[in-house]
Amino acid sequence: MNAERLGSPTEFATLLAAHLAGLADATLPLPAEPELRALIEAAFFASLHEEEGHKLEFGIAWQPEARECAAVIAMTSPVRVSPANLAKLAPATSSEATSIAVRPEAGELVAWALLERGGTMHQPLTIRVLTAGVLRVDYAGYARALYARGEMLFYGGTYHVKSPVQRLTETFAAWTAGADPQTGVDLRAAIVARLAARALEYGHGGMILIVPADSAAPAGVRVHYPVDVGADMLVHRVARVIRDVPPAERLARLTGSRARAIDGRVTVRDEHQIAFGEAIEHVARLTAIDNALLLDTDLCVRGFGVQVIEADLSGTTFQHTNPYSDDVHTDDLTTFKGTRHPAGVIFCMRQPREAAAIIASQDGNLSLAMKDARGSAEVLGGYVRAFGWK
Repeated sequence: MNAERLGSPTEFATLLAAHLAGLADATLPLPAEPELRALIEAAFFASLHEEEGHKLEFGIAWQPEARECAAVIAMTSPVRVSPANLAKLAPATSSEATSIAVRPEAGELVAWALLERGGTMHQPLTIRVLTAGVLRVDYAGYARALYARGEMLFYGGTYHVKSPVQRLTETFAAWTAGADPQTGVDLRAAIVARLAARALEYGHGGMILIVPADSAAPAGVRVHYPVDVGADMLVHRVARVIRDVPPAERLARLTGSRARAIDGRVTVRDEHQIAFGEAIEHVARLTAIDNALLLDTDLCVRGFGVQVIEADLSGTTFQHTNPYSDDVHTDDLTTFKGTRHPAGVIFCMRQPREAAAIIASQDGNLSLAMKDARGSAEVLGGYVRAFGWK
């Protein structure tokens, strides 16, 4: 369990070493604890730097050998790993596509290449600088730990994070009926959660509202931009990408679908996956319009720029669940600082049937508000920097 804890980068590295030891893959080397500590500290202090007036976002990949390494650029003379040197190299990386490869050499750690991310889940240990003071540690293709200015969170092994996709699936009868019996997840719920994560990456904040597909116009909203042609774009592209695919393999196929990179490259298997990935981009960008994006459980886009009309629900209470711990308590709307979270809860409470709202905050967090068929309201979140959002 992720008990609430604060600590220094050094304390984080100590806990991280023990956490990764329980997840170790023989094919993916891990640094020794002193090396891991040095990398975490260097990445943290590098995150406080700016280059040409811009805050840094970059990754550091533990790659001791060139074997099976897709190095984009290998330096003839590696440079010592230090906050200043990492900050200088950071602008040469591209989001999560390339990272700075590091290895031990002559008793110290050196940066020796730019490493291209491969297409498999077996990715090296990578420390990602998300913003000043915020680090995410990925291993074997999964986000395994987060350090956010003193807050420490872990995923996997003995650490459990509540799944928003499972909770979304349980909220709507249509999704519960279509859920995979092994995972308890409906593909459509997973796609909506992916839309929210993509919207968060744009950095503007936003909200996604969900209603049952067979419901009438939702109560208490004003739809500034209703959608007609193209409302079912996601529906058709999902159908194409999973056509003739066995049910057990559909989620992996959808997960592997990505839009084209800015340089035009693709890392997917066919045009249907490309088209689906690009549909995700198109729909997620609608959250940039003021107010909210409205979807139904069939993945039809009903409208965007959707305003939740204010209502006096000041006495309304709901269950507030921490996704990282066992903490569950009763809250009311005054617990929130901004306007999006109250609007999401108000939207859910005013609907005659099931409803959900996913809120992406400008500070990098995701939360899920829900009302199930029994009328029970719950807020699950926030997911710090979307850590564990899946």
